[in-house]
Amino acid sequence: MRRAGPEESCIKKFVRWLIERTGASDFTKTIIPRHALHPMYSLGGLASLMFFLLAFTGIIQLMFYTPAFGEENIAYESVRHFTESVPYGFVVRGIHSYAATLLVLLSMLHFLRVYFTGAYAKPRELTYVVGIAAGLFSIASAFLGYSLRMDHISVEAMRIGQFLVLQLPGGNWLYSLIFGSGSFDEIIPRFLALHIGVAGLIGVVLLLHFYMIHAHHISPPYDDNDPEPAIPFYPNFLLTELAAAVVVIGALVMFSAAFPPELGFKFVFGEELPVGQPEWYLMALYALIKTGIDPVLAGFVIPSIGLLIFVIMPWVDPLYSRHPMNRRIATTYGLIFVGEYVMLFMYGQLTPGEQIPLINALLLSIAVATVMGYVGIRLTSRPVPPKRTPKQSSNGNPSYAVRVLLKNVWWIAGLLLALALVLGGLGMMSHLSESYYDAAMLFGGSIILLGWAFFVAKVGLVDAKYLT
Repeated sequence: MRRAGPEESCIKKFVRWLIERTGASDFTKTIIPRHALHPMYSLGGLASLMFFLLAFTGIIQLMFYTPAFGEENIAYESVRHFTESVPYGFVVRGIHSYAATLLVLLSMLHFLRVYFTGAYAKPRELTYVVGIAAGLFSIASAFLGYSLRMDHISVEAMRIGQFLVLQLPGGNWLYSLIFGSGSFDEIIPRFLALHIGVAGLIGVVLLLHFYMIHAHHISPPYDDNDPEPAIPFYPNFLLTELAAAVVVIGALVMFSAAFPPELGFKFVFGEELPVGQPEWYLMALYALIKTGIDPVLAGFVIPSIGLLIFVIMPWVDPLYSRHPMNRRIATTYGLIFVGEYVMLFMYGQLTPGEQIPLINALLLSIAVATVMGYVGIRLTSRPVPPKRTPKQSSNGNPSYAVRVLLKNVWWIAGLLLALALVLGGLGMMSHLSESYYDAAMLFGGSIILLGWAFFVAKVGLVDAKYLT
């Protein structure tokens, strides 16, 4: 008679039931290849985390935001009240502001990683295009979001947007749709509705992007090596991602407390204010507009052509190899585009409120294109042969650091948890004494330590057999 195995815990039963009922068993059976554990492959996941943080903190801010201008800029005052008077309002707004910046930055870096490693190769062409769409929607939502502050920077951005829209064919109709009559009392609620609508669209596009990644799997190594299975998605990789998310959230809480988000000068009609510069991700476009060329050409045609070439690259690039040094067209164009973007960004940053002479911008653009084009051609002048390295079997001898971690995993996890509880307790004392800045710093540190304690415990519970 066979002896019954150990009884399954209630938690495991619930998790198994939840996986079965949600149809997520395909995800739990996925094996993550070793090359996908590189930090560069985590950029997309971190960008997705930023999106969820933006949704959460945005809902909280909506409870206190007043979408009206009135006579004395009511919208600005509601933002200032939330930041300065609502307990932890500065943290919530800080997380929202920094997460928006990180969403755009991480999306750009994720795009560059996908582009330069040729991860758009068949059958992932549409996955790549959908990802570009998600990035563009993120920039649009960020623009609409920071315009709602109604400080001097927001108003300058709105006016540039109004000017560009009016230059388009059918611009009057489009202007009335977006800006109404043009009064701030009409623009603010419309921008708020568009901000929320575009954010919802980002969520839908991200779900489609995730589904397509799951359907086609993670792209193999760009050096033509065979992917090597490393760890299961569930629970190993999933728990690692959750631990990293907790650490990142704690870091954002601490950063928002240490460097509360700034609010520009209040816009009031008739008052002289400093020149407003756009956010960094729109600075290159702003510099192009300041050269004085046709606004439609600078604001829409040139950027659209530049992005369109990226979109069609999967069908233009002769992908006999995904290595960037074997793809002259894609690599050279990508380097030229990045070089021009950085040049325009720096030029716009150094000339606040000033026009940029067209001849200067043109000569500098030609110089940058020449240099980056030369670099691209030189890098791709010697093709790299396929790299076929034999799979290395584990010899059962993990590194010294891993052996120390595995031997003392529970002591380390316990110490981190104890420190997290201490910081959490000190944070609660600061909260009760209404020292909200100190409390936020302590709570942020506690969250970071909790994330690390969770990660170390996870290594001991589910990763040990993969490390030895």
